[in-house]
Amino acid sequence: MSKKSSRKRTLQSKSLSNLFKWSLPIALILAALGIWFGLRSPLQPSSSTVQSGVNVGNVAPDFTVPTLEGGTFVLSENRGKPTIILFMAYWCGNCIPEARALAQLKNEYGEQVNIIAIDVDSSSTKESLEQFQQAADNGAYVWAFDNGMQVLNAYQVRSLDTTLILDKNGIVVYRDELPTAYETLKSELEELQP
Repeated sequence: MSKKSSRKRTLQSKSLSNLFKWSLPIALILAALGIWFGLRSPLQPSSSTVQSGVNVGNVAPDFTVPTLEGGTFVLSENRGKPTIILFMAYWCGNCIPEARALAQLKNEYGEQVNIIAIDVDSSSTKESLEQFQQAADNGAYVWAFDNGMQVLNAYQVRSLDTTLILDKNGIVVYRDELPTAYETLKSELEELQP
């Protein structure tokens, strides 16, 4: 073997040795940078990348319902602030305490929050819903009808007193299917305030 080829192999061996010597530290640095950038990214995806649905983390499906006052409420037109949706019926006595809690929240937060109570009983009338509203301390929020139960079905409501809280982007951040205390509603709403 010539001195030239032996020297060439020695240089190649040293080059490979240096490459291996630095590859582990470089790989660790790249991994650390990847973790650091991953942790710095927003934990809450934007509503444009979130799947539509009715569970926590989903963008709530849009709906339009007629209101007690004779207008309409369109969910997507009310984004920009948190929204609380209560599914109830005019004859539901168990729904009254939560409707009262919502009245109290509306008094406290005013225009900082949208609140809508949706009567899902197709036999409901303006008079029957007004009576319920009076029993619920005349809550100064939107009272609406889901005459064809389309919203009820779209939101997979299985029991009255189902409540959803949406953030300002329309993402469901809270859902329950039982009477909800004022304190729970307020705590959930506080987390959404700037």
